[in-house]
Amino acid sequence: MKKINKHIEAEQLDTLRTKLHKRLVLEEVEQSCRQGLDQIIDLSKMDPVVFDRLWIQPLLAAGASIDVAYACIAESCLQPN
Repeated sequence: MKKINKHIEAEQLDTLRTKLHKRLVLEEVEQSCRQGLDQIIDLSKMDPVVFDRLWIQPLLAAGASIDVAYACIAESCLQPN
């Protein structure tokens, strides 16, 4: 019985580790996107309100979520050389 419980516990720990890893990666990506958007706004010398009106709002109006809008903008403007 102990062997079965240890196996179940090990599986649960692996599942929790996997979920934690995914969450950490997601948070890292979200932070990178926010930093990327801040850089885009700074480099464009655009007021954040104007940036939102010209870049974010059209994507939201087209049905994108705010996360998708941020990702699209960051991806289009932060291409590696």
